[in-house]
Amino acid sequence: MRGDVLGVYAANAAKLQAKFDRLSAEDVLGGVIDHLPPAPARVLDIGAGSGRDAAWFAARGDRVTAAEPVAEFREILAARLPGAEVVDAGLPGLDGLVGPYDLILANAVWHHLAPGERAAGLARMADLLAPGGSIALALRHGPAGHDGMVHAMDADDEIARAGEAGLRLCHRGPGMAEEAGISWTWLVLESDQ
Repeated sequence: MRGDVLGVYAANAAKLQAKFDRLSAEDVLGGVIDHLPPAPARVLDIGAGSGRDAAWFAARGDRVTAAEPVAEFREILAARLPGAEVVDAGLPGLDGLVGPYDLILANAVWHHLAPGERAAGLARMADLLAPGGSIALALRHGPAGHDGMVHAMDADDEIARAGEAGLRLCHRGPGMAEEAGISWTWLVLESDQ
C-alpha cells in the first residue's frame, strides 16, 4: 500500500473516526453476519481504523487482533480496545502477524492496494487462516483515482486471485451503500485445505 494513502489517513484520523463511527458494525457487516464463525473466535481486523468493527467482535467475546498501519489509528484502537492486540501491520505483507485466525476481516481496505499487490495480500491472508477459517473481504465499486489512492475493483478478478491463493468463494453478496455512486460487494473466502 502506498505511503501517501497512509499519510492521508494519518492527517485525517479524528475526522475519519467520526465518519466511520456514524455507521454501526451490525449494518456494515450485515451482508456477511450469517457467515461469521461463532464466538469466541480468533479475529484479525485488517485496517481496523477507528475500531468500530473490532469493538463489535470483542463485545461478542472474540479474541481480536487489530492490524493498523497508521499510528494515529493505533492510538485510537488502544484506547477503545484495551483487551485487544493492536499491531502495526498492513497489507499486503501483514508483517509480524502470526495466526491462525478463524476470521480475517478486510473491510474497506482492498481498494487501496494496486492490482499487483492483491495476489500477495490474499496469499498472506490464506497463510494466516486457521483450518476451517474464513476471510470476509469488502470490495469497493465506484470512481477510482484520487491520485492513485483508490483502484478499480472487479469481484470476478478478486475471486480468481483468491483461487490462485488456495481460497474458494463461499459467499458473494452486496454490502452497505453509504455514499452516492459507491457500492460494495462482500466476498467470503475459505481455504481449500
